[in-house]
Amino acid sequence: MILSNIVSICFIVFILLFFFFFRPNNSWHYLYINDIQNFHKAIILVSLVFTILLTVIPMSLSPYWNGTMVFKADKQQYDRMGDALLQGRLYIDNNDIDPALEAMDNPYDGFERQRLGVRFNWDEAYYNHHYYMYFGVVPTILLFIPFKLITGQALQCYQATQFFAALTIIGIFFLFYIMCQYLFPCFPFSQYIVLSSAFSLLCIGYSISAPALYCTAIVSGVCLMVWSIICFLKGVWIEKYNNSGTIYLFFGSLLGALVFGCRPPVALANIVVVAVLYQLFKDKGGTSDRIVKEVVYVITPYFVVGVFLMLYNYVRFDNVFEFGQSYQLTVTDQHSYGNVLARLDLKLLFSGMLSSLYGSTVPLDSFPFLVFNGAFVNFPILILSIRIFSLDIARILKTKKIYLVSVLMFLVTFIIALLDVYWTPFLLERYHLDFYYLLCIVSFVTIAAWLEINLFNNKKKKIILCILTVLAFAVFVVEFLLFCVPFDYNYTYWHPEILDEIYRGLRFGI
Repeated sequence: MILSNIVSICFIVFILLFFFFFRPNNSWHYLYINDIQNFHKAIILVSLVFTILLTVIPMSLSPYWNGTMVFKADKQQYDRMGDALLQGRLYIDNNDIDPALEAMDNPYDGFERQRLGVRFNWDEAYYNHHYYMYFGVVPTILLFIPFKLITGQALQCYQATQFFAALTIIGIFFLFYIMCQYLFPCFPFSQYIVLSSAFSLLCIGYSISAPALYCTAIVSGVCLMVWSIICFLKGVWIEKYNNSGTIYLFFGSLLGALVFGCRPPVALANIVVVAVLYQLFKDKGGTSDRIVKEVVYVITPYFVVGVFLMLYNYVRFDNVFEFGQSYQLTVTDQHSYGNVLARLDLKLLFSGMLSSLYGSTVPLDSFPFLVFNGAFVNFPILILSIRIFSLDIARILKTKKIYLVSVLMFLVTFIIALLDVYWTPFLLERYHLDFYYLLCIVSFVTIAAWLEINLFNNKKKKIILCILTVLAFAVFVVEFLLFCVPFDYNYTYWHPEILDEIYRGLRFGI
C-alpha cells in the first residue's frame, strides 16, 4: 500500500511537470542559457541530482544483481581481477578449475559442458588451464583497486555501475550546457532541463534493471567516452586559443583510448578524433609548432594505451588483438566462430541491423505492457538525429564548425550496431547502450540547430517546443516501464504483488 501511494504521488508530480513544460507560453521557453540567474542554476542542480537518484537507487534493488541471491552472487570479476593484479598475476582463478573442464576436447561447447555436468565459471575466459576476466581491465584499474586500497573492502560490481552512471549523467548535463553556452546561446532553458534529464536517463537506462558486470563494462565505457567528447569540445572548439586547450586534447585522447579497455564497441566512437585533427589543421593551417604539439598530445595517449592493452592481451592469450571473446564460457561456442570473412552473411547482418534499429514487437497484454524494440522504436525522439543530413541543419552546424564531428558520431552508430549484430549470438537490449549516447548527442545538436533556424518564427517555435516536450517525456515513460520499475528484465526475481501494487498506484494517479 505504501508503494502504491508513493507511485501515485510521483505520477501526479510527473503529470504536473509535463503540463508545466508543455505550456506554449512558459516563460522558460524564452529564457536562454546565457541569461539564466542563480535560481535557474539551482533548478539545473536539482534536476541533475534528481536524475542521478532516479537512476542509481533502483540499481541496488534487484537481488539477482546486488549479490543477495547466493547462486548468482559471484558477479565480482572486476574485484577478483584487482586482487590478481595486486598479487602480480593476470588470471583470476585460485587453481579451482574442474578437472572435467580441462579434460574436454572443446571446453567452449556449452551443450557438451551441460551434458557432462562440468562445473565452470560463467562468462569468464578459459585459456591454458586458467580463468581470465573477459571484460576490460580499465574499470578495475580506475576504480576497483583504488577502492580496495583505500577502504580495505571489495567494491560491489553494481556499485561501480552506479558510480559510472552518475558520472555519465553529470557529463551529459555538462556537455549540453557548454554546447548551449558557446555554440547555441539562444537555446531555451526549458528544453535544456527536459532534454538533459531525458537523454542522460536514456543513455544508461538498461543498466538500471541489470547493473552488474555486463553493464559495468558498457556504462564505464560510455562514461569515459562522454567525458572524452567534452574534453575534445573544450580543446578544439572552446579553449582552442588558450594553453588549457592542449591539456583538454590530451585528456580527451586519454579517456577515449581507455574506453578500449572497457568496452571495445563503445570505443569505436573515437572516430571523432578524425574531426578533431581536421579542425586543428583547418584552424591553425597545419604548419606551426603549436599544431604539431597538439597533434602529438592527441596521438600519444592512443599509442601508449594501445601498446599496454596489446601487451595485456598477448600475455594472456598469445594474441595482441584477443580480448577474450574467443575463449568466453557462455551460451555460444565463440571459439568456433573462425575466420571473419567465412562467417560473413550479408542477409543476416542486414536483418539484424533492421531489428536492432527499427524492429518492433507486439506489446504485452499486462503491466508493464512495453517490451524491447529497435532503438528508434523504443525512443522516437532519436529519429531527430537523422535530420543531421537536412540542408538547413547542415548549414547551421557548418557555420559552428561541428558538422563533421556530428556526422561522424551519427554514422559510427551504425558501425557499432553492425559489430554488435556480427559478434553476438543474439541481440539484447543492453547492446543499444553502446550507441544510445551518440544518438542522444546528435539529436540534441540537431534540435538546437532546428530551434535556431526558427528562432524568430514564434508560432512554429511553440509547435516545435510542444513536440519536443512530448517526445522527451515519452522517454521517461518508456524508461520507467522498461527499467525503473523495480523488477529484473526477465521478471523472474520479483514478486508479482510488487508489480500489482505499482500498477494500482499508477491507476490511482490517473
